[in-house]
Amino acid sequence: MKIIYAVCSWGLGHATRSLPVIRALVSEHNEVTVISNGRSLEVLRKELGEAVHYADIPDYPMLVSENTRQFIAKSMVYWPVFIKRIEDGLAELQKILRKSHYDCIFSDARYDMYSKKIPSIFMSHQMRIMNPLRIRMFERTMERFNMFFFKRFGTVLVPDYKDDNLSGDLSHHLRRIQEDRLHYVGVLSDFRKRRLKKDIDYLISISGPEPQRSYLEDKLMTQAQDLEGTIVVTLGKAEARSVTKQKHFTKYSFVNKDLREDLLNRAHLVISRSGYSTIMDLAVIGTKALLIPTPGQIEQEYLSKYHNSLGTFYSVTQDAVSLKSDVQVAKQKTGVTRDCDVNKTVETILRLITDAT
Repeated sequence: MKIIYAVCSWGLGHATRSLPVIRALVSEHNEVTVISNGRSLEVLRKELGEAVHYADIPDYPMLVSENTRQFIAKSMVYWPVFIKRIEDGLAELQKILRKSHYDCIFSDARYDMYSKKIPSIFMSHQMRIMNPLRIRMFERTMERFNMFFFKRFGTVLVPDYKDDNLSGDLSHHLRRIQEDRLHYVGVLSDFRKRRLKKDIDYLISISGPEPQRSYLEDKLMTQAQDLEGTIVVTLGKAEARSVTKQKHFTKYSFVNKDLREDLLNRAHLVISRSGYSTIMDLAVIGTKALLIPTPGQIEQEYLSKYHNSLGTFYSVTQDAVSLKSDVQVAKQKTGVTRDCDVNKTVETILRLITDAT
């Protein structure tokens, strides 16, 4: 089959979680064209090489706000931009479809990548788009918004489990969307659990958009001096390639997939942002974590509170983080204890793609 696989460029999580699916499609001799933008496209190029074709099509920007008033003000401007970007993305996709025949379009959170003439599949962990105050009227409106776009896709997938789930109200307890029409396929991660010696006490993973990424780096690098044990820091700077080592402290400007998998499996405790893809990675590896959501990213703020309430991970805000005391609380949490089999998830997704075509 010839398949278009479109990936949202909000952070790197969509790109990394898509990698096992794309690799499986290629291994089964499908011809895949990957559509993405920015750093996400760079990561996909580095990981997949010449195994697939690529198209650089920008998607819509992320709505980030520091507070409720700012959220409402930005929303007034955001939605016209969102619709315009969708129209632009659709126009670029039509150019590709006119040049060649494709059997299927698979979209990881790209509302602009679908066709009425070709089976189109949509995947997202955000069936409900939240607002800072959890105002139900707004959330129900956003469910209707999702329903409007879902009609353009024949199949809708959620990378989570229906029960004992990781995404909470983002994709469960829905009021407008019928959950029995969704396919809860299980978690996706490009990492695998390995039996390695736990010789890293703290793995500090710094990521996210600027300037918040740098704010977090400055804060944690100062506080990390108060921690005892072996510390590894990854800075998430793809443009740099440097390693600094001082006694029990190692700092990487950037780590590739293999090294990150190694570090995650060796760490007793991970300190990171609370993006959903990160939570899926932690679940697959079975590692405990201290979560620090990116300020203004409502999804991350909700997920950190949700897992804090479950007792899986401990979370604190960026302003309030105090590593020396917070890591002790985080160590008492359980981590995700349920079985998370990525191979089964990929098999389910490939079957649904076959069924759709």
